[in-house]
This record gives sequence, structure tokens and C-alpha cells, in this order.
Amino acid sequence: MHTENESQLTCELREVKTENGQVVLESTVRLQLPVPRQNGRLPAEVEQTVERAGQEFKRWMYCQLMEKLDAELVLSMREGKDREGFVCQGYRAMTFKTVFGTVQVSRRRIIHKADQSSEIPAAHAWNTPQQVTITQGLTDATCDAMLQESSRKSLRHVEERAGEPGLLGRVTVLNLVHEEGRQLREASRRRAEQVFESDPEAARCLLPHVAEPTVEERHLPEEAEDTLQALVGFPGAPPVEAVEEGEPRRVDAGTVMVQADEVCVHAQASTGCKEIRVYNAVVSTAERTWHFSEENAQSLVFLVGALLAVLGVHRGRLRLLFVNDGARWIRGWFDGLRVPTKRMVLCWYHLAKRCLMNLGTACGKRRAEEIGEEVLGALWEGRVEDALETLARHRPEMRIRIALDQLVEYVQNRRPYLPDYQARREAGLWIASNRVEKLNDWTVSQRCKHRGMDWTRQGVLALAVLESTRRNGELTLWRRTRNLPAWWGSVPADLAT
Repeated sequence: MHTENESQLTCELREVKTENGQVVLESTVRLQLPVPRQNGRLPAEVEQTVERAGQEFKRWMYCQLMEKLDAELVLSMREGKDREGFVCQGYRAMTFKTVFGTVQVSRRRIIHKADQSSEIPAAHAWNTPQQVTITQGLTDATCDAMLQESSRKSLRHVEERAGEPGLLGRVTVLNLVHEEGRQLREASRRRAEQVFESDPEAARCLLPHVAEPTVEERHLPEEAEDTLQALVGFPGAPPVEAVEEGEPRRVDAGTVMVQADEVCVHAQASTGCKEIRVYNAVVSTAERTWHFSEENAQSLVFLVGALLAVLGVHRGRLRLLFVNDGARWIRGWFDGLRVPTKRMVLCWYHLAKRCLMNLGTACGKRRAEEIGEEVLGALWEGRVEDALETLARHRPEMRIRIALDQLVEYVQNRRPYLPDYQARREAGLWIASNRVEKLNDWTVSQRCKHRGMDWTRQGVLALAVLESTRRNGELTLWRRTRNLPAWWGSVPADLAT
């Protein structure tokens, strides 16, 4: 094998054998290259030569191992159909695209004596297509690159790593990412379905679209109501010691917290729509956090509901707390849950933003800041009635009263979700949907919302699902086994990314 700088790699195969369940390859490798000049370029020149030779050696070794395994497969089938044996009928070449380049592997073709039918055993056993096989390693490398860069830059990155220009096409790169995202979503769906199949009661309680709750189920039992009161910031909560300023936020004791949101990107013209939405959710306990990404609210509810079932929320093992921006689909989700021990906290950032926006429309920016300070001060301390009275008192000076009416309606409709924010903040508890906003950045905004970018639904969703899986520490295990771990099982530390 000759490389570009006149170096020569010679690989001499001694033996490839299987023993004790192991494949053993013995060879002699000889690398010959011109003596480089003793100057500042020497380390780089030797590095490049070794890198190129290493890629060639990987391809050669891959070919030898695959052909040996093909021979072992054919040998294991030596009895043939109806125990009448078979005859070998030459070889058929198969192209494998790998992380270290293209490799041609010869596979045996056989003809069965029983019925004269022919087959390539490896094609069935290895489940390879007819033309070209793109290995999982190359797919993983492509997906990793796409999480960081555009398809063109990702393609260039993969080709440079393999040392082979033209290894893949840009359309192939996109198709690989789309397919990986589709398979991950299917695996997530199967995992959730298994949860609900094993616990039918969970589906009734945690999937609002299954059935609307009855009138009786909308009212909380007294014992559940008392449990809800214990959440800091709501009436009847016991006093809690304040934490030091700057301490990280924590989830209420004995509670699972859900934060959900949607994020939009520009759609390609071929999709027939202006924008594409990705629905994200973050589920947290005091010990762990899970991330979810889906194409619509119903699919997201299904996945999150399955995790809540595993955590025993519908059986009262943990209380349920939503901390969200109060979007209609989230409130509909929350209201439809047949879980007595549930509460929602309206995100403080969105509450303050909405108040100042409506007041600015109603009376102008300068006056809005003055009135807003008084209103938000009352809401910060959980004094909702005082905030509404303040708005009513200033109503005569509003130029556009419909904006004020919209704000009053906004606060009144979300009255049950407005706790004592100050008490929760002092206790170090969550009052804003920061975690899901950050997940929006990780999965979509940082990668997919640059100038000039537009997307298909499959593309942006695939990247979001890949990133969420990686954040969950499940991506490495998925790539090794093509299965997602059960939620009630722990992820080994060496598999977490």
C-alpha cells in the first residue's frame, strides 16, 4: 500500500482463527517512509504519515476479519437444506462504508443441493442491503457531527476523519440522521407503551386524551388537599428555612417537577408551512432529571406520562408539580390529569413579562413601570387580590382599557397557579421554567435557529431527539444495543455521555 508521501505500508497476514469464542488475527505490519528533514515540520509529517497508514491498516484488518467471519458462518451451515449439503459458487463483493473509509469484503455464495437454490448466507445473517452497507459507527459519527454543524460541514468532517473524500453524499448524511431520529422515537414510544401495558391504571390517570375526568374527579379529596397545602408558597405551607443566596434551585421534597414548552424554527418551502414546532419537557426529582423531545403535545404527554407512572405519581408516591409558562396546551394537560396531589406554578419570568407588556400597551411604558412595580410586588408575595385591586384602582387612567382587561383576565384565570414566589425563592425552590428553556437551547435554538436556516420536520426533530437522549445519558447504550434502558434501571456510569 502506497500513501501520498511515498510511504509504503505492507500487511502480511499470518493467521485468522477462532478459538475459545474469540477471533484472533495475527499479522506482520511494515511501514516504510522516506527519512524526513530534521526541522520544525518533522513531527507533523510523521503524524500525517502514521494517520494515513493507520487508516489503511484499519481497512485491511476490517476486511480480513469480516471475510473470516463469513467463512465461519458458511461452515456452520455445511449440512445445507434437508441435510443434503451445498456447493460454493464463488464470491460476491460487498461495499462497507465505515468511519475509516470504504472497504470491499468478499462474501461466499452457495447453492443448496436439495433444491438448487442459491444464497449469500452473510447477507441474511448480517441483515445487509444489496448494494452498500453504512456501518453503525459511521452513522453515529455523522449524527454527532450534525449535532454541531451543518450537513456540508458534517460531511467534510466525516470524510476528513475517514481519510476518504466522497465517502458519503450530502443527501445520505441527512437520511442517516432522519432514520436515527425515527428509530429513537420508536424506541421511546415502545418503552412508554410497555409501562402502560403493565399498569393500565396509569394510562387512565396520566393520559388526559384517554378520557375526560368526571365532575367528581375534578374535586380533590380532603386528604390530598392537605398534602397539597404542604408545598412551599401555597396556603397552609409550613415555614421553611431560607437558603443562602446563590444556591442552586432544588425540587420540592417528595415531588416530581415537570417543565414543558415548545420552540419554533423556520420551515423549508417544500413543507408547506411557515414554521415547525418541537415540544420539549424536563422532568426532575431531587435525584435525577430526564429530557424529552417530540413533534406534538400528545406524543410528549404520552412519554412524560409513562415516566410519571414509573415514579408512582398516580399512586401517591410523589407529588406532581408543574412549573411552566401557562400555555393553553400545558394547562389543558395539567387539568386533565387524574392526580389529586398536583400543583402548578406559573413561571415568574413569563408572569412579569406579561404584566409589563399589557400595562405598557394600556398606559405607556413609563407609567407601566410605576404601576407594574406595585402589581408585581403584590404578586411576588402571593397577594393576588391586592394586585387585582391595584389594577382596578388605576383603571381610569388607562388609555387602552382592553389591554388592562386582558391582563386582569390573565391573572384571574391563573389564580390557582400564583404562589408566594418570595417564599419559594427564599427556600431555594423553582419559580421559573429555566430548565426547559435551556433544553430548548440545547435541542433546537443553538443548532437550528441561525440566519438563513430552514428545516424539515424530520430533520429538526431528529436532532432534538438525539440531543435529549444524549442529555439523558442513554445515547451510548442505545448505540451499543439499539435499545433504551428501562427507567427503573440505572445507566452504568461508563455508558453515560
